[in-house]
Amino acid sequence: MSKIGMETMRRFCIRLDRCAIAGGILGVASAGLLGQMPTKDAQLAGATMASEQEPASASLAGLEAGLRLDLEAHPDSAPLLYQLGQVLRLENRPRESLEIYTQAARLQKPDAEQLRSAALNYVLLDDYKDAIHWLEVAASLYPHQADILYSLGRCYYSQSRFHDAETMFLAVLQIEPKHLKAEENLGLIYGLVDNQPEQAEAALRKTVEWAGDGTKDEWPFLDLGNFLLDHGRAAEAVPFLERAASIAARCVACHEQLGRAFVAAKNATSGIKELEIASQLAPDNPQIHFELGRAYREAGALDKSRAEFQRSQLLYGQHSSN
Repeated sequence: MSKIGMETMRRFCIRLDRCAIAGGILGVASAGLLGQMPTKDAQLAGATMASEQEPASASLAGLEAGLRLDLEAHPDSAPLLYQLGQVLRLENRPRESLEIYTQAARLQKPDAEQLRSAALNYVLLDDYKDAIHWLEVAASLYPHQADILYSLGRCYYSQSRFHDAETMFLAVLQIEPKHLKAEENLGLIYGLVDNQPEQAEAALRKTVEWAGDGTKDEWPFLDLGNFLLDHGRAAEAVPFLERAASIAARCVACHEQLGRAFVAAKNATSGIKELEIASQLAPDNPQIHFELGRAYREAGALDKSRAEFQRSQLLYGQHSSN
């Protein structure tokens, strides 16, 4: 794979969704759920990984307290246990969530969303082998549930199983023809793995169109901007990266890539401004300091350039020693 492709893939892999409502099983507790696998379709509850929103920490703590109080009165309520498992997952407590989901599964067979949630708990635990296993089980039971297929595609991608990921995303689009995240991921695969830049650009432009003016998701614009920048079209990339940065003002990658695009488009002053914002948001990121050094050099600020290159080298050395 080219250097350009590797850098874009690095940025993408960081993005694997870990923000979905989830529950499931862990370790010896897995036997409890295995014995109670569902045998017929249950209606999927909830939205896709991409559209789920995490409540604030205070709200989650309140929800947990309320559910635990209700469970004192109704300890055998499977719906309450499933809800508690979801809240614990969102509180980044996957092992506790897995235990609660196992209790719930002993009382009531999990539906499609609950099986998917089990796998996503494994994603939080960085156990993609079990995550993929449970998503494959869920997909075999619920082959027409777009959320399950999408989540499985994401996990395949994270494990470099790109052909399998492509198959899943295409299947999602058969079910939901305007599934923005599936189309977006296809564009990334076409560009990174299949070396089909025309198809990649078409898919990424489609996701920008589908996202629309009111979106709060910066990634369609960031992905298309990255694609154009990586293919030597910096001036075309700028408006998309500006849109991404305007949507997510604290997005390090948005400001970093916009800064790189400005510099490549011979606008070092604007590039420096964006890269300085990125370095303030992520002061220990050596790559950003390196890019800022290049921008200062382009602007003729050689002392600042040398200082940024030295800072970058120091941080790279600290990272390698760690």
